[in-house]
Parts: sequence; structure tokens; C-alpha cells
Amino acid sequence: MNVKKNKKHTDKDQKSLTIKLKLSKKLEQHLVYLEEVSKRPKSFIIKEALIQYLEDAEDISKVEEWAKASKKGKTYTSEEIGEFLERKNLKKISV
Repeated sequence: MNVKKNKKHTDKDQKSLTIKLKLSKKLEQHLVYLEEVSKRPKSFIIKEALIQYLEDAEDISKVEEWAKASKKGKTYTSEEIGEFLERKNLKKISV
């Protein structure tokens, strides 16, 4: 994967990042299908998928940290984990 930073500024303090990646034919077909049915460009779909992935990964990381810091061997209910996530007020990634 090639990653390069654009010199263009989308905002005064924000730089855009261009990423080049190769997709399998099957993944490309899924992307083209979503582009057609959603009437959104592929770049938008990929960006939204990345945002969702990063939010999920952050949530999982926070829960894992919490579980490690807690008493070893203890199990938690989904309600306890949900309360923990609410207390942490996990931030949404803004773009």
C-alpha cells in the first residue's frame, strides 16, 4: 500500500491523505455494486467503511484495556460492557 500526503489543504489545519491500494476482483465488484445502488462515489464508501472500522477498533481496544485492568478471571455481562463504554464516552471520529 502506497501512502502519500497531498499538498492540498482541505481546511487550514487539515491535510488530506491519498492512499493507493489493490483490491481483489470480488471486493472491487462489491464496491462497484455499492457505488451503483447508493449513488455515492467509491471514495465515499471506502472512507465511511474506514471510519466505521476505526471506531470499532477503538471501542474494542478500550474494552480490552478495561478487562485487563480489572480483576483477572472475572467475566462481564454485555450490560456491564455497555455501561463502561457509555462512561468512557467514546468519541466519534470526525472528518
